[in-house]
Amino acid sequence: MKDGLASNHVYSILQDRKGFMWFGTAHGLQRYDGRKTVMYRSPAGNARYVPGSNINQLLEDTSGLFWIRPDGEVGLFNPETFRYQKVAIHTLREVPPRADYRLFQTSTGAVFLLITRYGILYFDPKSNAFVEDNSRIQLPPDWKPINMTEDPQNGDYWIGCEPGLAIFRPSTREVFYKDHNPHHHPLLSDKQFHQPFTALFIDKQQRCWFTTWPSINEAFYCFDIRSNKLLPFTAGLEDRDNVYGELHRYFQHSKGGIWASGLMVLHEFDSTQHRFQRIRDEHIDDFGIRFEKVWQMIEDREQNIWIATDEGIFIFNPERQFFHTTSYSWFKGAVTSKRLALKCIVEASNGNIYGGSWGWGSFSWDADLNAIPNNIMNSSIADKDRGYYLQWSMYEDSVNHKLWIGCQSGRLIIYDLKTRQSSFYIVPSIDEKTIRQITRDENGNIWLGTQYGHLLKWSADAGYGGGFIKGFHLAANFGTIIIKLLPVNNHLWIGTHNRGLHKFDMSSEKVIRTYHSKLSEGQSLQSDIVNELMQYNDSILFVSTGQLNKLNTRNDSIQIIGAEQGLPSSSIGTLVKDHDGNLWIGLMNGIARYHPIRKSFTLFTQKDGVINGNFECDLLKRNGDVVFGNPHEIVVFNPQNLYIKAPPLEVQITDFKLFNSYLPADSILKLKEVKLEHTQNSITIEFATLSYLQRDKTTYFYMLDGLEKNWIRADLGLYANYSMLPPGNYVFKVMCRNADGIDSPNITTLKIVVQPPFWQSWWFITLLAMLVAALVYMIHRFRLNRVLEMEKVRTRIARDLHDDMGSTLSTINILSEMAKMKVNNDAAKTGEYLNKISDNSSRMMEAMDDIVWSINPSNDSMQRITARMREFATGVLEARNIEFSFRVDDQVQDLKLNMEARRDLFLVFKEAVNNLAKYSYCKNADISLRVIDHTLLLRIEDDGIGFDPNNADSGNGLNNMQKRAQSLKGTLQILSKPGKGTTVLLEVPAT
Repeated sequence: MKDGLASNHVYSILQDRKGFMWFGTAHGLQRYDGRKTVMYRSPAGNARYVPGSNINQLLEDTSGLFWIRPDGEVGLFNPETFRYQKVAIHTLREVPPRADYRLFQTSTGAVFLLITRYGILYFDPKSNAFVEDNSRIQLPPDWKPINMTEDPQNGDYWIGCEPGLAIFRPSTREVFYKDHNPHHHPLLSDKQFHQPFTALFIDKQQRCWFTTWPSINEAFYCFDIRSNKLLPFTAGLEDRDNVYGELHRYFQHSKGGIWASGLMVLHEFDSTQHRFQRIRDEHIDDFGIRFEKVWQMIEDREQNIWIATDEGIFIFNPERQFFHTTSYSWFKGAVTSKRLALKCIVEASNGNIYGGSWGWGSFSWDADLNAIPNNIMNSSIADKDRGYYLQWSMYEDSVNHKLWIGCQSGRLIIYDLKTRQSSFYIVPSIDEKTIRQITRDENGNIWLGTQYGHLLKWSADAGYGGGFIKGFHLAANFGTIIIKLLPVNNHLWIGTHNRGLHKFDMSSEKVIRTYHSKLSEGQSLQSDIVNELMQYNDSILFVSTGQLNKLNTRNDSIQIIGAEQGLPSSSIGTLVKDHDGNLWIGLMNGIARYHPIRKSFTLFTQKDGVINGNFECDLLKRNGDVVFGNPHEIVVFNPQNLYIKAPPLEVQITDFKLFNSYLPADSILKLKEVKLEHTQNSITIEFATLSYLQRDKTTYFYMLDGLEKNWIRADLGLYANYSMLPPGNYVFKVMCRNADGIDSPNITTLKIVVQPPFWQSWWFITLLAMLVAALVYMIHRFRLNRVLEMEKVRTRIARDLHDDMGSTLSTINILSEMAKMKVNNDAAKTGEYLNKISDNSSRMMEAMDDIVWSINPSNDSMQRITARMREFATGVLEARNIEFSFRVDDQVQDLKLNMEARRDLFLVFKEAVNNLAKYSYCKNADISLRVIDHTLLLRIEDDGIGFDPNNADSGNGLNNMQKRAQSLKGTLQILSKPGKGTTVLLEVPAT
């Protein structure tokens, strides 16, 4: 449950065709993608969802639907829509209360429901129900089934029942059992098998594994169908550590391995010994197995075995146990498992492996790491001096077949591999300090480094005889722990504690260069504590200071390789280069592989079989195997087995989250493109390879094409999150790369369209552009019309000035010339001319006043127009002693007239009033302005002499009035009769 299971009671496991793992638990159905579990809970009382109770069985049919068996019912679940449909169970009689339900699917896809204590029902797709159909499976009368299996060779159904075994042959619809056994099948005829069959399974080798329950205890059998013989392969199944148990089922791995499981039962068949081995280890937290009941075992597409128990799910891959661990050693005359406390390990020229421990002396193993005895410590000297059992370093002088073992307090053991005899010494000149390092130069000399910084040289010329001790002399003292010695050509590289790395000339016995953490950038070590040294080639040294330092000895440059470059841990204990040039690094939390060319790390931890870390010694065997030792045990592996040559599985999009709501990923992936509204612009896409074998060694890269130009490494989690995504067309791409740099064969893609808001859509932008264009055109037309209007005004003003002012001024000019000619000889005529000049001047001034008034914008309102009309009428009519009334409706004041209409209206009014004053000879006049039905009515009425409009000389005045009425788009009527007065009626459309 700590990993996300709804319950530790897991009854069933299924891997679907896509690769998802599905768990049927005591609290409902869950899906697992290798990273997280998704719970499918049902709303209360909703029959369309999977019940949240026990999911006892899961099967996938040929259409991709899941058969689910909750308590007391069976249903079909659609993993794409998450919908569940209960399937009816039609029985002809009452089902016993203690009956169990078990689904069984044949190789042809037919589905049966086995009801113990009752019978077997067939699923009828037409009625969507389980029905009793004897044509599908027949059983002898009153034979109640317990379990069933299918013979993969001929398709027969083997059915375990309470009275024994029954075999139904679908091809002939025959049923064979103890009372009908025409072929004399031994399992049907032998009375010892006329018992309840509680477990039944036929493997790929045509062996039938079954269990019967004759009385108190179970009986286990293996029957070879081909030879019709029992095989003695069931030994060990009774081993249950004196605890009661029941074997419920058998399981076969694709590689042929047979497993048995049940209540307190988990056994693996050992094909070499032809017996079962009990599997149970409660002492390794998280990586052992503990249970009371195993409900199911399945194999996924990567050959992992998934075990459903009452303590959760356990996963194991029997074909990928590449890290082999041993803590067995020969101790006090027997092979025993113990805490080895190894500090050093070597492979000797005789093929054996030797290890030095801190407290137990020397251990030895053969080439296959089987513990063997040795005589290294078989001496009274060793027994009397405890310092010889505290061993730190070991090295073989392969030329002389002598094994050097450095111990505490300056003790040294020389073990002759040929004579198997040891010599014990106390090395001089090192103040009885622990010998931490031993190595050999190309001249055969042996170099020793101590806990207190002594560097000793033993000259090979001294030999291993009586002058052995005289061969030592102190070459240098570094005043701190010498952690590592590495001879390269004529130089000795010395790693120390807190004083960095020294390059020591073995000929002159002088330090020629020191590397530490306070040098310039690019030439400094990460730390002054040098834990390990390894020569990679003729110019590169790898130096461990917690992190990895790559030292180029040609130019003294140093490259730091740490967490930013992918180093899994800053706790490097050991370094080994394999035959392919890769570095294997022992860490506190596992083993890492570093590929110097790709500059990539791969970490192997407890999930891969490296149970304990904190490695302190290492060895590259001649056959290519790598051996690491730690205080607990030895771990050995072949690096070639850990290389993955096959490409990784394709990445699957496992979930699609819109804001905080998950959408059905299967339904989304069926779409050609995912269309989102502009308000749905925060999404999270989750992905995985659905690989449960390499999930921790796979690197993922993703990119949203249309937003991002480069691949992004998914370091924080297997998801890509995008918030406030702008409208547009995108393609989400994701791929992966395994630990050996092989990319997934295809890039997984998902098209996403974030639709713009309507104001950003093409049709809206087009419409807006059209509206803008129309507006621009209207503005242009308005400006053009204004220009034309102004031009008309200017033209009219020019015409008026020319017609009125010009002709009048011309008349005045002529009259003035004539007056000048008559001024001296005809005073009367001159006076007449001057009077005419005065009249013309007055008319011209009046016309000029009308023009100026009409173009003045302040006179646009009807209030100003009516006021001027009243003023003009008063001035003209009162001068003629004509009584008049002037009425204006209030609605008239709300009208708007442009400059032309204003002028035309006023001039029509002015001409009519002038005519009234000059020719009507009236005493009373009535003037009114009204608005009726959106029409402006100007009415001028008098009680004068009148006239006959048909016979009257219209003259310029009446013609001008008609033209101005037409300009106003109105009508002008003159109603008059002799002696009846005159009425002038002007009707103008009002807007």
